[in-house]
Amino acid sequence: MRSENPLLTLPPMGLVSRLLVLAAASAILPASAAAPFFDPTMPVYGCPVDAGPAGVMAQGLLLQAGDDEWVVFDQDLLRPALWIHTANGKPPVSLILMSQASWEKPTQKGGVKVPVAEPGVALAPALPGIGSSPEDLLKDPRPQHGSDAGRGGLEESGRRFGGYLVAGKSGVLQYECKGTQVREWYEADRKGLRRHFAVAPGEELLFLIAAGDFQVSASGATSPKLSVASNHPGLKLEMRDGKLFARLAAAKQERRVSLSYVEDKVSAAGKTPATPVATAARWPQGSDAKIQEAAKSGPGWLMDRIGLPDNNPFKRRVRPADIVFLTPDKAAVVTFEGDVWRLNIAAGRVRWTRIAAGLCEPLSIEQVGGVLQVFTRNGIIRLRDTNNDGETDFYENYSSLVHQSSGMRAYPLDMEVDETGRTWCSTGGIVTDDKSLTGKANPNPHGGAIMSISPDGKKIEVVAAHAREPFFARDPESGHITMSEQQGHWVPSSGSFPVIPGADFGYGSPDVKNLPAVWVPHDQDSSSSSPMWVRGSAFKGWEGGILDLSYGSGKLFLVRPEAKWPATQGAVIPLEIDTGLPVLHGRTQPGDGSLWLAGFRIYDSRAPELEGLARLRPAKDGLDTPIDAKVVGSGVVLQFDAPLDPATVKPEAVEAKEWQYKRSSSYGSPRLKRDGSTGADPVATGSTILSKDRKSVFIHIPGLKPTMQLEISHKFATAGAKATPHSVYFTVSSPPAPDWAAMGFDAPQLDGSTAAVHSSAPADSKPSPDWGKDLVTRYGCIACHSIDGTKEGHSGPTWKGLYGSERRFSQGGKPRVADDAYLLESMLEPGKAIVEGYSLGMGSYSGILSEPELQSIVLYIRSLK
Repeated sequence: MRSENPLLTLPPMGLVSRLLVLAAASAILPASAAAPFFDPTMPVYGCPVDAGPAGVMAQGLLLQAGDDEWVVFDQDLLRPALWIHTANGKPPVSLILMSQASWEKPTQKGGVKVPVAEPGVALAPALPGIGSSPEDLLKDPRPQHGSDAGRGGLEESGRRFGGYLVAGKSGVLQYECKGTQVREWYEADRKGLRRHFAVAPGEELLFLIAAGDFQVSASGATSPKLSVASNHPGLKLEMRDGKLFARLAAAKQERRVSLSYVEDKVSAAGKTPATPVATAARWPQGSDAKIQEAAKSGPGWLMDRIGLPDNNPFKRRVRPADIVFLTPDKAAVVTFEGDVWRLNIAAGRVRWTRIAAGLCEPLSIEQVGGVLQVFTRNGIIRLRDTNNDGETDFYENYSSLVHQSSGMRAYPLDMEVDETGRTWCSTGGIVTDDKSLTGKANPNPHGGAIMSISPDGKKIEVVAAHAREPFFARDPESGHITMSEQQGHWVPSSGSFPVIPGADFGYGSPDVKNLPAVWVPHDQDSSSSSPMWVRGSAFKGWEGGILDLSYGSGKLFLVRPEAKWPATQGAVIPLEIDTGLPVLHGRTQPGDGSLWLAGFRIYDSRAPELEGLARLRPAKDGLDTPIDAKVVGSGVVLQFDAPLDPATVKPEAVEAKEWQYKRSSSYGSPRLKRDGSTGADPVATGSTILSKDRKSVFIHIPGLKPTMQLEISHKFATAGAKATPHSVYFTVSSPPAPDWAAMGFDAPQLDGSTAAVHSSAPADSKPSPDWGKDLVTRYGCIACHSIDGTKEGHSGPTWKGLYGSERRFSQGGKPRVADDAYLLESMLEPGKAIVEGYSLGMGSYSGILSEPELQSIVLYIRSLK
């Protein structure tokens, strides 16, 4: 991708024209590389906005009012906050409050420049914009969450945002005040801004117009910076406490009113035009893409790659975040760009048709009775097609009760709709300060929470609180909810957590009440994404388990919590399925039971692809990894999908070790032995016993103790297959007594005296750069650190030329030379010295890497000159 911004080299023209020229100029590049954030075909965009004197809007709406003219509407406070004239190629608003994945270079993490916009003209101050009395407008009734500006709407006081209609080049806002419906839209040019209303019959209403020293007269109101006039005899302007109000008289018929805003003398508002209506489809042209069958494969599985519409006529980047099926051959995909695409799936191909746009950083999509529902930073939005042209024209605010944080990591993570029509959703709990992760508790009660919203969208309940990044899934059969959590501050490692009402996961504090059913080692999966309860899929052996999708590695894991709920122990089985994608969400296709996976690079991931959509289906040969695993009082049981070769089921084919974690404010945790030193304790294993159907193996572990992480490595093989090493990870709390008959075994006679520690590790391995290269690839280090000097796509400093260079640190202090000691410290104590311009996002490798492995990585970094 070219590094310069084409906008800066274009001659003066309207913003929409500039964006169209930019789209044309970028036609030689893939849409995924060059699409502008603000699409010229869409007049309304959701985005958080820092409007300076007008305040911060966590749920802002950017509405086009004319060429080079925009208005920012505060969806929560129901007020137009900012009037913007764009010029000099600048975007209408700064994207500083949005995640870096929405910026011009969405994968650049180091050395990125904050987007800058024109300041605009401040309109109504940060107070409610409508009410039935002056007192309604002079005080913000919403609760304060520390210094966070994300505080939700005015629903409790009878004022609510209803959504907006996309009508031609306009966006028509719809909201209500104590039952009276209001529609509002804008027109603007360099001469002024015209604010139009269509107000339903009802009682007197008051609107907050502006703050300042206004002089009110019969012709309007004038201040040194702004003048306002009206065209309606029933609307009177008045001042109170330094605020300019508009009082609209009660009426038995619709009230059609316009206000004019100018930066000069008072100007007449003119006649109120007819309310804009939905027009013909904006994006009728679809894009065809091929399905690459069996793009990847392994024992028991095939993965097809679903082509993306990279050459779509709108030059939109397509980064799939989630997919939902409407029928077996029709689906909808939501992208992080805020677009929704309808997919028509046929043999070997798929047609993509764009049906919605302008949504703010959505990550999940559902359907309710055939109506699509998207979770965005502006709330949960239902997509309505009022004129039956196949596209969304009314973006209904189903619920904006979630108090959306203004922080740039406040992702609307996950959403499901249950059989009663109730919506479940979760938001990120990470707090950022000057773009860095603070590790502090989130003051917003909805930050890091899993919530339930009533079917009518009017009531919200926090089900579980204080998680770091809570993706979740609800079992459609039992109703049980499981949450995946990502390693970071206060989270020693990723894990699969049972969720019960009132659960508190303790992010931001040393206290925690709810522990995972099973921990996941961070070398396996540092960033779990949305889990899936496996129900009715084509992978019959996984039925009833939880599919742990890894954003961090692109791999898939099968979690088997114990049968009781909430589970306090369980197993996680690496399935050896590497999708190559930074997976975020998955869905079961209702026809053939295939598993569809969607994801894109929103931050660091060791998965090589930046974005993609894939279909996973069974192959004719069987899976070679276990399909179930459980811990019992004297050992563990591994269950397979096919009979095992008895010759491979022997004690020396097993090796085991265990380690503990420490919860702290540090980013992640080292591996710790029982005595508190770093490393893992070896575990002696005894006999290996094959079940009567030869599909299960019991591994005897004499004196099995509770442990946070138990790794069982084995070389069992199904009949006719090659014996290769695989691992299963357990968390052990209180193992039940084995029910041998239920597990398919004859009751064995166990002899603990035969137990021994087995190890396949080579003795006295000599450190080498090649070994170091293999290690940093396996552990995903090069997802964060480039080896070629590039910064884009990497949140850590490059390793090229690192050795011997001078390093300066964000904490200040004396610069240091990057020598052997510095590199070792960075791996073992990554939070001790953070390089200037970066923030902590790495866990300790203490106890994970051996001394020869650490030295090998140092040798490899030294070679990158």
